[in-house]
Amino acid sequence: MRCFILYASSKDANFYYMTRFKTTDPCIYLLCEDKTELLIVPKMELRRAERESKVKELASFEDLGYKEFIKKLDPKEAVLQVLIRILNECKVKEVVVPENFPAYYAFKLSENFKIVFDNPVKKRRVIKSISEINEIEKVARKILETFDWLLKNFKFNRCEEVRRTVEMKLYEMGCLAEGTIASSGKISSDPHEIGRGKIEDHLVLDIFPKSLESLYYADFTRTIFLNKNLELEEMFDAVLDAQSEALSMIKDGVNARDVHEMVKCKLEERGFKTDKGEGFIHSTGHGVGLEIHEEPRISEQNYTLRSGMVVTVEPGLYYREVGGVRVEDLIVITKDGCKILTDYEKKIKLF
Repeated sequence: MRCFILYASSKDANFYYMTRFKTTDPCIYLLCEDKTELLIVPKMELRRAERESKVKELASFEDLGYKEFIKKLDPKEAVLQVLIRILNECKVKEVVVPENFPAYYAFKLSENFKIVFDNPVKKRRVIKSISEINEIEKVARKILETFDWLLKNFKFNRCEEVRRTVEMKLYEMGCLAEGTIASSGKISSDPHEIGRGKIEDHLVLDIFPKSLESLYYADFTRTIFLNKNLELEEMFDAVLDAQSEALSMIKDGVNARDVHEMVKCKLEERGFKTDKGEGFIHSTGHGVGLEIHEEPRISEQNYTLRSGMVVTVEPGLYYREVGGVRVEDLIVITKDGCKILTDYEKKIKLF
């Protein structure tokens, strides 16, 4: 018998995806090759798990002998013995664990079982269900509502003010936004610089909150121009054209690598070279779901895009002596193209 195991809380996207149970305490989830599922939780969480979890078979650590083991062992070893007891009762010979499985438990289990590192849940999460897409779209709508309000009330002087305002407004709408990028000036040449200080000629605003209810994310970036800057605007026009080409190319069956290579070529044709850590220095896009960065990647790697995948399309250009620009939309891939979940004006000028 082969068995897949997760030892995690709902902070782990794979655990939450399989259980739909929100918990801050680590629990054990088992999925055997005969499709048998078991969720093991602390005794105090059992009734709540019975109400909320989608896993039908549940047990508590205490029900499975934890109190017996804790009399002689430390808590970590007691949990391990509970797990070994269950695996032996199920006649498990091979244990499958994800790459982030606790090393201590993986090492100890290897003394009794064959260990294989794999993550079938991560692979399953790549194609989103209709209900998942709906949850992601709800978050996207809240981003657009917040962004629209921000533009109509833009009286900000500093990057920190924009970030704080965006994150507070989204929190009031039931979303948690952390590390929102509101970056201006030359430091915006670092794509993940969150921004600080005075807003100059432009502002790169990258908003990526998750729903506090569903835990699904959405992602959206616009470059806002506050003063005329021909160099930055020329960069942005090239980025915008590249994104448009990418969006027109994406559909079921397309190789993500071909999309990424096309974006690189388009930007180079416009005279924007990538060299020495400057230019187009990140992937064209990434999956979004229960994690803000998940499979698939639209990058140098071969990856066949499929209907139901939710991905970003976000080319950008970054030069240390000028700054950076980016435009990002969140899409659902369909059979014949894609549906944009963050449909909003692309080039924004507030001057």
